[in-house]
Amino acid sequence: MFVPAPFEDGLNRRKLIVDVTCRSRSSPTRASLWSTIDPRALILALGTFAIGTDAFIVGGILPRIAHDLSVSVGRTGLVVSVFSLSYAVGSPIVSALSVHLRRRTVLIGGLAVFSAANLMSALSPTMACLLATRVMAALAAGLVAPACYALASTLGGSDNRGKMLAIVGAGFTSALVLGVPLGVIISKYTGWRGALIFVAILGAIAALGILGAGVPEPDSTKSAPSLSEQMRILGRPETLSVLTPFLIWSIANFGLYTFIAAILGRLGSATAVPYLLLLFGLGCMAGNFIGGSLSDRYGPQRPTIFCLGMLICDLAAIQPASSSIAAAAVTVTAWGVCMAALFTLQQQRAIAVNPERSNLILALNNSALYLGASIGAAAGGLVISSVSLAFLAPASAVIAVLGLVALLLLPRRGAPATLEPPSASMVV
Repeated sequence: MFVPAPFEDGLNRRKLIVDVTCRSRSSPTRASLWSTIDPRALILALGTFAIGTDAFIVGGILPRIAHDLSVSVGRTGLVVSVFSLSYAVGSPIVSALSVHLRRRTVLIGGLAVFSAANLMSALSPTMACLLATRVMAALAAGLVAPACYALASTLGGSDNRGKMLAIVGAGFTSALVLGVPLGVIISKYTGWRGALIFVAILGAIAALGILGAGVPEPDSTKSAPSLSEQMRILGRPETLSVLTPFLIWSIANFGLYTFIAAILGRLGSATAVPYLLLLFGLGCMAGNFIGGSLSDRYGPQRPTIFCLGMLICDLAAIQPASSSIAAAAVTVTAWGVCMAALFTLQQQRAIAVNPERSNLILALNNSALYLGASIGAAAGGLVISSVSLAFLAPASAVIAVLGLVALLLLPRRGAPATLEPPSASMVV
């Protein structure tokens, strides 16, 4: 068939353009992926890494704190309980009060207070002083963490927003993999105070990094949801039915995790504890991806039931497994996988309650997590003081069973009310 030369040339050019475009879309180069990442997101991730390390490190150094301050292990659990409760209750309040402040002031000032509070914690001569400084650190963390996510959501275009948020979120979760084990190793040579000084240094480096990188200010300041509005949404039946099971299994998780170093101490080798905590963190990283994949394939409800059932088995197995390094390694890793997978699935369940106000729902979800950690740490300390450390893992498994019962019996979701669009200032 005869094709005129000009038409043939134009057709070939179109084919070439389509071919090059398809190749570039189907196989992006590594350089192009990195070029879309704003370096400021990495600095913000260092801030959430410091906050995550601070939130989880006490479980690994708790026996050292108890010995140094001449306090029982059960009572020392209040260090975790007070921090978590202060974060859960204080984060929405300080975020609402700071909405009219500049981002630069919130982030740099908040990290400065966070570092100072951890330094004061490291210098605390008594349990009372330590608890007071933990409240201060929790309030600063509750101010900085949402601000980091809010700023990350504005970096780059809308097609990169998820990537920026994932980078900042990875800073928090990677604390379990790197921050906590490293802090526990530091505590072997410098005591528990050295571990908290390590956290203070991380916060200071993040503050200096943000100071050097600069903080973009929004063109206009949007008002955050009022406390009354937050309580109104929290009180809705559909919100409570989603958050209640999560609160219960968070109590089970953190009631045991707070005292995990004391339980694993049965192995007779303190050297093994940081490496077991590393395996727990690696399990959490894998669980994040597993939970997301299961949710995409099957929806959040059925995988949540399955993972919660596996969590119950893991919690019940921790105590007998702690007599063998190999058994403890397998059980702790599986526990981390289930714990993180459940958190990822829970976020999907929470968003489904009211997608139009997902930022506020996730903030309440985060508060439920820290409230569960607070109650769990206090309840775990009570079990240890009144009964025995050996009863803690079985008790945690029983509480997780109650969470499964609540998940199965409570209605999945009510019809969400129509609310105004979410504000950019309230991001978990």
